[in-house]
Amino acid sequence: MAQQDSGHDEWVNAWAETAQAAPKAEPFVVAPAVLPHVAQPISISPDQLMRDIAEIERVRDALAAQPAPVFAKGRTQALTAPARTTDAVPVVIGGVLALVMLTVFGAAAAMTKLVR
Repeated sequence: MAQQDSGHDEWVNAWAETAQAAPKAEPFVVAPAVLPHVAQPISISPDQLMRDIAEIERVRDALAAQPAPVFAKGRTQALTAPARTTDAVPVVIGGVLALVMLTVFGAAAAMTKLVR
C-alpha cells in the first residue's frame, strides 16, 4: 500500500521539475507614453481679472440703482394661492403611517419567529 501512495502524487514532482527547467521570463518594461500634442495656453493680459471685476461692479451698481418693481395689490394676490393644509397635517399623516407600518412589520416578525 505504501507504493500506491508514493505513485499517487508523483505528478507534483514532475511538474516541479518542468517548472525549474523553464526559461525565466524577461522583466516587463513599460514603454514611455507618447502624449498627443498639447495646445498652448491662451495668453491673458495680467490686468484681465481687474477689468472683469470692474465690469461686474459697474453692472451690479446699475442694477442696484433701479427701483424695485411695484405691483398692484390685487395683482400680487392673484399670483399666490392660499395654503390648502397646515403644516401639522403632513406630520400627523406621517406619524399614523409610521405606526401602522411598525405594527404590520412587528406582527410579521413575530409570526416568522413562531414558525421556527
